[in-house]
Amino acid sequence: MKLFFTICAFFCCVVIVSAQTEQGKFFIGANSNINFSSMKTELKSDYSDSDGSTITTFEFAPQLGFFAGDGFLVGVELPYSTTKNKDTDYKVSQIGFGTFARYYFGTSNAKPYLHGGLGIGAATESNESDDVDYKLFTYEFGGGVAIFINKNIAVDLGLGYSSNTMKPKENNDADVKLVTSGVAFKVGFSLFL
Repeated sequence: MKLFFTICAFFCCVVIVSAQTEQGKFFIGANSNINFSSMKTELKSDYSDSDGSTITTFEFAPQLGFFAGDGFLVGVELPYSTTKNKDTDYKVSQIGFGTFARYYFGTSNAKPYLHGGLGIGAATESNESDDVDYKLFTYEFGGGVAIFINKNIAVDLGLGYSSNTMKPKENNDADVKLVTSGVAFKVGFSLFL
């Protein structure tokens, strides 16, 4: 009898989970990446010595999406990030607007997915003497797994490649650009309505 109830409970969970990413549902998500680094750089000479510096980075990207088909999510995101060096008053702030698409596979409580996105935005780099404004272009692709805690809430674990290109808005005759790219691990929460 216990086996019968266990099998029935399992099939009920599968039916509930498979409805989480069905066409017509809405998605609200947020990815975050908080880094704290304390690095010591020493410069020694006969004239002076230097101490280390402390750098803090915070990233947050709220997302809103719609399931255009079963498992196929399209949406927008508003990423924001700031990086500060407490010892030098150096700061970079970025804000953007992006679009993304994601496809979820399977019907279990742990759904793998593939993800890709494009975005534009603006950044400001500040230090003790100057502020520089930048235009941004970003793209990313990767995958991950959404682990459903219940039928509406999931924890997202993702791994992907991203590229961020910053170009100064003014005085850029030499077409200077700063390209930051690499592999990143992201953690987020999602709400499926």
